[in-house]
Amino acid sequence: MRVLAFDTATAACTVAVVDGGRVLAELTLQVPRAHSTRLMPLIAQALREAGMERRDLDAIAVGVGPGSFTGLRIGLATAKGLALALDIPVVPVSTLAAAAYGTGAQTGLVVPLFDAKRDQVFTAVYAAGDRDPSTWAELLGPANLHVDELAEQVRSLRAGRDDTRQFVTLCGDAAEVHAARLGLGPAVRCAAPGALLPRGSAVAALGLSLLERGGAVAPDALAPVYLRKSEAESLWEKRKSPSAP
Repeated sequence: MRVLAFDTATAACTVAVVDGGRVLAELTLQVPRAHSTRLMPLIAQALREAGMERRDLDAIAVGVGPGSFTGLRIGLATAKGLALALDIPVVPVSTLAAAAYGTGAQTGLVVPLFDAKRDQVFTAVYAAGDRDPSTWAELLGPANLHVDELAEQVRSLRAGRDDTRQFVTLCGDAAEVHAARLGLGPAVRCAAPGALLPRGSAVAALGLSLLERGGAVAPDALAPVYLRKSEAESLWEKRKSPSAP
């Protein structure tokens, strides 16, 4: 199964081309607010390096967030357009799950933390498995939480498991900032710098696993995971409120 995978929900614009379990090409750029001009050239370059053309693809896997509203719109619009043009299935992949899986952790809990401003994060909690994504367990689904609330959740989940002596691996752009606030001391470790943000190869691995379990959707059904309203929407609602000055 030849899959093109990409994610644009974070500061990383990341693309991979895989054939089954083999990564043929992977390219990642960390250039915030430039995904609209970088994504298609990265896709073209990744296909060239993989020795493929678009018509050779069997499926597309795309990160659906949570993350940047603008980045998500760019990624999902590109995935829909390519899938429709090529008449191939598209697989939605959680950006949080891809970031967690991409850490390479094989034991303990894995917690992605992406900055959502005002001491809040986009997050989830996973129990690490092996390199087969289906062996990973989601213990806390995608959520927008205050860091202190997340800390309580992590401590509670960890106390209820038999691996409390194992590490809690953090990833995401807010991992290093908030690591100490989880209150777990040396049990907490951050992923390597190159594994903090989601990578195309992780999106591809999760996408392939979902494909095998019937996780593909029609391009028109592809939708982003928004855990809160955009600042523009919130401002508009505030202005429309009867109590607004």
